[in-house]
Amino acid sequence: MRTTIFLSLLAIMVLIPSCKKQMVLTSFDVQKTPLAGSAEGFHYFLPRTVISVDVTVTQTYHQPGPFARYAERFLGLENVITSPAVDYSIAGIAVNSFAEPDPDHLYFVEFRQGDEANFITLSEAGMLLSVNRAVSDTELQKPSGESKEYGYFGTEATFNYFIDLNLQERVDTILERVRVDTMTVERQTLRRSWVEKSSEVRAREVADYILRLREKKFDLITGFAEITYSKETIEYMYNEINRKENDYLALFTGLSSSSSIRYRYTFVPAPSAAPSPHVLFHFSAREGVSAGDRPGSVPVTIQVRRDQTTSPLSPLLQRTPSARSGQKGFHYRIPEHSTVVIREGETLRAEARMLINQYGVVTWLPPHEMEIEFYPNTGSIKSVGRLRKD
Repeated sequence: MRTTIFLSLLAIMVLIPSCKKQMVLTSFDVQKTPLAGSAEGFHYFLPRTVISVDVTVTQTYHQPGPFARYAERFLGLENVITSPAVDYSIAGIAVNSFAEPDPDHLYFVEFRQGDEANFITLSEAGMLLSVNRAVSDTELQKPSGESKEYGYFGTEATFNYFIDLNLQERVDTILERVRVDTMTVERQTLRRSWVEKSSEVRAREVADYILRLREKKFDLITGFAEITYSKETIEYMYNEINRKENDYLALFTGLSSSSSIRYRYTFVPAPSAAPSPHVLFHFSAREGVSAGDRPGSVPVTIQVRRDQTTSPLSPLLQRTPSARSGQKGFHYRIPEHSTVVIREGETLRAEARMLINQYGVVTWLPPHEMEIEFYPNTGSIKSVGRLRKD
């Protein structure tokens, strides 16, 4: 008898927890439902997509050589740099995205008195990451910008390549007539002095030296030296002579130096906006990037084309039991794929396909205690399951 009573009490103790009422967790849009003054709980945002466009512009400086006007005369060179100039070109465009809180989708989860504790994980920006599951914050961070310069030559001092002194000796002959009795004698006197060479003389010297270097290269590759060099030795001597020739040749052709400049533009797609192109900036080869329209510039635009894949979901969501009862669990978003197109005028410069949160639909889970994990960049569900009551 005692054994029967003990087993009955044990069965009742096991059944009582299993019959415990499932806790209800509800959330609501604070912009649509006023928040009661006595309500206790927490707020969370759904993320929205921000498109970042990284533009790399190459800025090139052109500096004429000091002997540019003698290039065609002494070396037969045409199309050399004759005046200082700067030009710009777009080297590349990269399209990325990151998530930030959507101010149009702020929700409140109310904690009722007597509810059991739940484990909620939010990101630093207030976006929901998980419920009753421990996860790490993997929210994407904005990449840091960078810029670099290469080949910068500074001033005209770079052209200080001369093979001789800047002075040359000048010999003047002085004629003097001296009358001796009935005879006139002409006396010659030589006067030596050092004067600065003219640019034409220096250009002639450099041109002659360049021609001699070319002769040496020809002798090297034709075996005129009659010395058996190894392949590596010939390549080294040829490259060194060629490098020196290019250094002196720059005195006639000029130098070009490039620097890389990076710009970053952000664009937030709006669901209600028309899918027409949006101007990011204007660009011209003479002035580079500018905020406004200038003569000779073309607009660089961004356009987001929607796929409309989530449009059929909206009417279906209104038929769910939780929608009819008015009780809604955690809100989440189902994003939509879209195509991002970047054009320079009418020229296609970049194209990317990505998920756009704002173009998707917002729905909700049943108002029950669950184990949920969300994707931090979209706010969509990564995993979900009912909690087991032991």
